[in-house]
Amino acid sequence: MLKRRIKEKMQSEQGTSIFFGFLLFLTASILSVVILEGAVTTVKTVASDRTSEQNQLACTSAAQLLRDSIVNVKLSADIVETKTGDHVEIAKNWKDVSNASLISTSLATSQSFAQMLQNYVKEADKKNKDVFGTDYFGIPVTKKLIISSAGSGTDAAFSQFSNLDKINAEFTITPRKSDDTAKKNEVTYDIVVKLSTGTGRDSSHVVLSLTGKTEARDATSSVNGNTSTTTTPYEYKWEAKDIFYGDSVRTLGDSQ
Repeated sequence: MLKRRIKEKMQSEQGTSIFFGFLLFLTASILSVVILEGAVTTVKTVASDRTSEQNQLACTSAAQLLRDSIVNVKLSADIVETKTGDHVEIAKNWKDVSNASLISTSLATSQSFAQMLQNYVKEADKKNKDVFGTDYFGIPVTKKLIISSAGSGTDAAFSQFSNLDKINAEFTITPRKSDDTAKKNEVTYDIVVKLSTGTGRDSSHVVLSLTGKTEARDATSSVNGNTSTTTTPYEYKWEAKDIFYGDSVRTLGDSQ
């Protein structure tokens, strides 16, 4: 009896309408779920792209500000060469950081930043003190820092970065010695800073590269008995090389 009734319903026009109505409802439900999932994915992608872009801008801004700060620093030291007979001693005496260490006082670079940079250079000198020959000279010094943190930098050296978001930095100084024997006391200090922020696919990486420069001033000499002393003042500066997107220094590529 029940089987016959179901068969009659299926064969009737009313039963067919109900069946196709249910089928249409099911199809519409599936399409709605697909469209909704697509919309949610699009929103997530847009939000992720916006975060990634903000991280990229934050890293680039930090790199530009850091570049301007380093280029604005001028460090000074006296190279004192003392010769007694065939014995020669060479000493480098760094001058205290002052306003004279800043090329332009109109920029936000602080004396604390210049002092930090000088300390890194001194550490590089110490690390390479007993290294002889240009083939082995050039052991780098690397520091990992947070150069800004929403209003409070790592220390006073980074006060000019206080308005930026948190940026991680790997700061590397590599001393270079000239192959020219006439410039045996001249050392330059190349700088590479790797900056990063964010996590996962939203992370951003920027590399700042600067070339060290040195310039000798007029030397003064004195003689005391069989000991002669020559003092040569040197100035140490940096020249911006490039800002690269990514986590490695390149000779060619995307730069800012």
